[in-house]
Amino acid sequence: MTATMERSTTHVPSRWTRRIVLVGFVWTGIIVALMLVEPVPEDRVIGLSIAASGLYGWAFWLTRNRWLPRLSGHPLRNAIWLGSINAAVIETLFLSFGWLLGAEGVGAHPNLVIDLLLTMPWYIGMVVIFVRMQHRRRFSLWVVLLLGGLYEIGADGIIGAIPSGSLVSPVYWLLLPLVAFWMFVPVYSSMVLPPALLVGTTPAPSPPAVPAWRDAIRPLWWLVPFFVYLVAAMLVLMGLDIA
Repeated sequence: MTATMERSTTHVPSRWTRRIVLVGFVWTGIIVALMLVEPVPEDRVIGLSIAASGLYGWAFWLTRNRWLPRLSGHPLRNAIWLGSINAAVIETLFLSFGWLLGAEGVGAHPNLVIDLLLTMPWYIGMVVIFVRMQHRRRFSLWVVLLLGGLYEIGADGIIGAIPSGSLVSPVYWLLLPLVAFWMFVPVYSSMVLPPALLVGTTPAPSPPAVPAWRDAIRPLWWLVPFFVYLVAAMLVLMGLDIA
């Protein structure tokens, strides 16, 4: 990629971040390839969805010279809109592949409307906080991709794993950073990369005095009220007998 991806205000040298991300992409490709040859429909759906999500995010990078000038008039507002809309697109993509291949349990709910009602509060809140954080800190785009994987670790990797009881397994905590994280990076790429590009069109402020890692994890704090909302929403759905 171009020099835009090289800019970084973090303490991690950009060349190492770039190498980590590129190796991670290769690793993700291997994981996806293995999932696509699995006989289990759910595995194929996840593999296809990850690949399609990554291509969707990459398309924004390749076409940035076309859409960036059109949206840069109100960059922060449009960054929030774009990241949130892309989140809905990715969520719909996962469910669509599930319907096509007859897989179950791919999304938060088999009904798309209910699925979006359950998941979009997290996505919108995460994007809003991320855009504000990126505006004041300006992480490099390589770091931004890694942060997307981190945020999905919190949402789907931890919150989403509570009902299954996976969190009590030591093997699960081993697979989370080694496998799941790298699967999550392309899934969240369109939610964080295009907004970061839009934020990059605004004048860069001086880096804040707080450590970079505190800004990086700021969107994860949104998981606390989101979890409360999720529990309340599931109780309502159970009461209506549509959970």
